[in-house]
Amino acid sequence: MSEEKEIVINVKNLSVGFTVRGKKTNVIRNISFPVYRGETLAIVGESGSGKSVTTKTFTGMLDSNGFISNGSIEFDGMDLAKFETNDDWLQIRGKRIATIFQDPMTSLNPLLTIGYQISEVLILHHNLSKEEAKKEAIELLKKVKIPNAEQRYNDYPFQYSGGMRQRVVIAIALACRPEVLICDEPTTALDVTVQAQIIALIKELQSEYKWTTIFITHDLGVVANVVDRVAVMYGGQIV
Repeated sequence: MSEEKEIVINVKNLSVGFTVRGKKTNVIRNISFPVYRGETLAIVGESGSGKSVTTKTFTGMLDSNGFISNGSIEFDGMDLAKFETNDDWLQIRGKRIATIFQDPMTSLNPLLTIGYQISEVLILHHNLSKEEAKKEAIELLKKVKIPNAEQRYNDYPFQYSGGMRQRVVIAIALACRPEVLICDEPTTALDVTVQAQIIALIKELQSEYKWTTIFITHDLGVVANVVDRVAVMYGGQIV
């Protein structure tokens, strides 16, 4: 079956290294895998196996001492491994490949209202006016099941629970209308009942918006519930 599917991201012989105390060390070694359009792919493995580092190369978010030492990441006729400047990445990051991180508080600015942070994305990526962006942002809050969205639009992140903050981060990703959504352990910081709600929400939105999902996790319960294919990482390689 998989031969007939369209490949949206094709990783070939990818190696990623870091410079630590003047020495270069490869931590991801020659990994290759395709990501098919519309599927949910899980990348599973223990902490430190290289899951997040691998997907950070898709959006140019490696730490400043990180570098791609070998291989290619093909996406829509481009090789993302060759991107060097922030301007290159602005066309991809968020807009076409978006990421939901593990801790929503690191993704949200505590000094800005929730509504402002969603509206800002809509204005930046879709050239909406302030009024249009506010209307769309409220719709997105409703879409991710935030109650009383009109009132909560003006609240700050600290006024939301952990689960609700994660819903806001999903709303911001939705605002970008990406082709690929990377979920980097999006439920780790949440309790079990909220985890189930967030996973159900991501699945529901994926079927509506038809994006491709890459799920990074070490929770095999999550994997059993949501994914089509699994890549297991160990020691910087896909095993």
